[in-house]
Formats: sequence, structure tokens, C-alpha cells
Amino acid sequence: MNRLVLLVAVGLCLAALVGVGAAQSNEEKTVTVHVVDDVGNDVGGASVTASWEGGERTGQTASNGQTLIDVPTDASVSIAVDHDDYVQNNPVQIGTVTDHTTETVTVCPPTDGEIAVTENGNPIETATVTLTKRGDDRAAAEGTTDANGIFATTDLETGDYDVTVRKPGYYEETTTVDLNAVNGTTVEVESGMAEVTFTVSDGHLEQPLEVDVTVLNDGERDSTVSTNENGQRSIDLAVNTEYTVRIDGEGYGEHERKLTVGETDTNRRYQIERSPSLTLEAANERIILGETVGVTVTDEYGEPVDEVAVRIGGSKVATTDADGSATVPIETAGSLEVTAAIDGTVSNAVVVEGIDPNADEDEDEDDDTARENTDNSSETLTSDDSVPGFGAPAALVIVALLVGKLAFHQR
Repeated sequence: MNRLVLLVAVGLCLAALVGVGAAQSNEEKTVTVHVVDDVGNDVGGASVTASWEGGERTGQTASNGQTLIDVPTDASVSIAVDHDDYVQNNPVQIGTVTDHTTETVTVCPPTDGEIAVTENGNPIETATVTLTKRGDDRAAAEGTTDANGIFATTDLETGDYDVTVRKPGYYEETTTVDLNAVNGTTVEVESGMAEVTFTVSDGHLEQPLEVDVTVLNDGERDSTVSTNENGQRSIDLAVNTEYTVRIDGEGYGEHERKLTVGETDTNRRYQIERSPSLTLEAANERIILGETVGVTVTDEYGEPVDEVAVRIGGSKVATTDADGSATVPIETAGSLEVTAAIDGTVSNAVVVEGIDPNADEDEDEDDDTARENTDNSSETLTSDDSVPGFGAPAALVIVALLVGKLAFHQR
């Protein structure tokens, strides 16, 4: 019985602890938001939204300009205000809430802004215009000018603004406008060029390179130059413009780099390396079957390459060592194509010939037999034709007659 009571007590204690933990994990803090106008007057009837990662809550200010909003403990909270008579350029970041917090948010009467961008009085189209209210590093409005060089925006807080104008090929211009007094201003910009000096070298050999350098603007060729013996060349390019630089050299292939030209002369150094390649050389071209042939493999710089697979007819037969060398067994007669490959790079093909020595001896024996048969045939023909036009019996008769005639004359 006592054991049962003890178990129940322990269970109740654990449940209580779990409940406390759950309550602590779900604990919230209250944020008091006080909304005032640009001269400090309370703003009632404003809709206030507190936002954090994964959630938000909304309250409405009373006549004293205040509202209470509960947010999760340790949440990073921002406050946005909406009102028919006032505007807010950007939400207020109040940061991480760890305790009860009071935050004052200022809203202002709305105003419009119109920015004209010109060069020598001529409108500049597609220029980027950014308005930033003094005291806030976030943009209040941003856009591009139309065909008349105008960028117009509405519902800005009244106040002083920094107006920044940017356009590729033009120097950046910044001016200040008081949108309390006026609703716009004109910004005069100026186009310009900056000298860029290119220096191109071999990153492996650390030597200057004579190569072609092509500058692209939005994919279209702007200019092409060739570097000199020092690997250098200078050209003028539009300020505040992003380019793509394409470097092309024999044995090096094409290399692309990004280039942003600012408002002053600059130097750009590029290092490139030769396109990967393998060169295979064999010590001999004719190898007897069962013997081996030594091969060496070098890279695009003529340096030995290890761990390269050496193949005959596509089958791996050896691997190079630290000196780029390998010993390849020759086990098949005839012409054999030897190549090397690593990481998708394949060498030139070298043809070696496997020689079967036994096949050579058989051919020699056949030749000797043929010669013997030819000699025997010649001897037979010589024996049979010793007296041309007569057989052997006829020859004996003629000899006997000649001998008899000779004896008659002697008598």
C-alpha cells in the first residue's frame, strides 16, 4: 500500500514538472505600442501589427494612441502601423522581446515624390532612383525612370530624403529633397568612362601571356583587344557597369570572369591555366609477345602525371607511378592502340605491334621447304633433258653407230 502511494506521489510530481515546463515554453510577453504623429500627438484608431517568425498579432490603438499585444518570449518582433490619415515607410524593428516592452512608433502625414533625371537637360530613361528618409538606412521607395526621365511615388512620410540616382555608364549622383516643402526635384547626371588595364598570366608558370581579351556587355561584344608581351592591355569602359571578360588563348581555351567597373581607373589581373591534356609516349613500337613496353604520360605542361589509367583497346592494363611511367604487358599479336585517361581527359593514341616469334619460325620453315622443292624440280628437269629432243634408248643407238663408223674409217 505504501509503495502504491509513493508511486502516485512521484507521478503527480512529474506531471506538475511537465506542466511547469510547458507553461514556461509557451510563456509570452506583452508589448505596449504607443503610436504618435510627427509632432508627438497621440494617434488613435491605428491598426498595429506585431510580426515575428512564424506568426503575427494585430491590435488597435485607443484614444491615447496605445495598444497591448502579446508576443512569444525571445521572439524578434517588428511593428507595422496602418492609418487612413498617416503613413509609415518601414516597420519598426524592436528586436528580441525578453520582458514587458514599450515601443513608441511615429507616423507622418503622406506626401508624393517625383524625381526627374536629366543629362544636359535631356531626360534619362531606365535610371534607378532610390529615396531614403534621413535617419533611416532603409529605402522608402525605389524604381526606374520612364521615357520622360521621371520616377514618381506616392504615400511617403513627409520629411527630408536622400535621392540617389544610378545608371550603367553614368556617375552616381545623390541629392537631398525636403518633401515637406516640395513634392520633387531634378537630378542632373553625367556619363563617363574609366580606364581598365588587363594583365593576364599563366597561373602555373607565372608568366605573362599574349591572349585575346573580349569584353561583353549584356552578352553583346563591347570590344576585343590582345595583350602584349607583358600580358597587358588598357581600354576605356563605361563607369558603373558590369561586364563579362572572356579570355581566349591557344592551348588555354576560353576563360570568363566578371568585371564591375567603378568610377575610377583600375587594374584587373587574371591568371589562367592551359586546358587539361595528356600526352602518351611508348619506348618501342614493336614488342615480342610476353614482353612489356614502357610508357610515360605527361600533362599539358609536360609534367609527369601519376595514377593515370593506361589502356589497350579500352581495357585498363596499367597505372602510372609518380614519374608518370608504367609498364604495359603485350599479350596480343598485331596492332594495339594504347591510350591513357584520368578524370575524363584522354591522351593521344599510340599504336604498337605485338610480334609472335613462333609465327615467324613457321614462316621460315615453309620458305625452306618451298626452296627445296624448287631445287629438286630443277635437278629432274636437267637429267631428263640432257640430250634435247631424244630419249635414253635413242641416244645409245646413235652412240653405237658413231663408234662403228669411226672403226671403219680407221681400217
